[in-house]
Amino acid sequence: MAASALFWGTTWYPLHRIGDAGISPSWSAVLIYVIPALVAAPLLLFRWRTVRAGGWQLLFVGLGVGTCNALFAAALAWGEVGIIVLLFYLNPIWATLMERLVLRIPITRMRVIGIALGLIGMVALQGLAGRWPFPEGSAEWMGLIAGACWAVALVASNLGSETAIMDKTSLQFVCAASIGLVLVLTMDPRGAWPTAEGIRAGLPWILATAGLWIVPAMGLSLWGAARMSPARASMLLMLEVLVALATAAWLNHEQIGINKLVGGALILSASLVEAWSSGGPESKSVAEGAAGKV
Repeated sequence: MAASALFWGTTWYPLHRIGDAGISPSWSAVLIYVIPALVAAPLLLFRWRTVRAGGWQLLFVGLGVGTCNALFAAALAWGEVGIIVLLFYLNPIWATLMERLVLRIPITRMRVIGIALGLIGMVALQGLAGRWPFPEGSAEWMGLIAGACWAVALVASNLGSETAIMDKTSLQFVCAASIGLVLVLTMDPRGAWPTAEGIRAGLPWILATAGLWIVPAMGLSLWGAARMSPARASMLLMLEVLVALATAAWLNHEQIGINKLVGGALILSASLVEAWSSGGPESKSVAEGAAGKV
């Protein structure tokens, strides 16, 4: 999970390089998933029996992760990297709520504190920048919703832990490419379609993003997510926040203002509280029991 966060934290960089080749940000977010989806689709057809046996758990993993990745990639391409990543990493709040609804894990006092810290962090992230204390613009809302979709996928992955990682990864690639295409056609219908020249110029970065960033990041995160509490998995992925903020400031010259420092500290604190509360023997036994019923 920690290793996958290093990949996710720098995904914004190749996305921007694809845009430099003349491909619109919305299409950049689609093309990085089209190539692995073309490889994954025949695998899903070949393994249709195991895919069918995965049931609704596998479906929710594929749709949850696919929707998350499509939204997150588009948000990174359109919006400010630091803000998008911090909004995304409010996902331990949604993971905790999903654990309560699906895994029947009680929301303890520590988890209530974690939820409060996360929400206050979002208010600080936006309010200290002189804005209304909630996401502003479509890119920021996509970053927030992507975190909620990831929480759904974490819980579904935890329940369907016996499903092969190959099936989970293949399905989410197909879902990400399909949902990304729907997003482009609905949210940016007048956007310029990529030209042959643009695709040729951006192809090295498209291939690099798919093969050197997305595939290893997704395989590692899904493998780890099936073997631990959803809230703990979300906490480990918080390393992406530090990686994204540092690399965006260094390579993209984004300002790390007081809003990101205070809001980020509160959001990180919320995740640490979530990890602490999810590490007890009671929550562990409940999670293992729920997974064992599959």
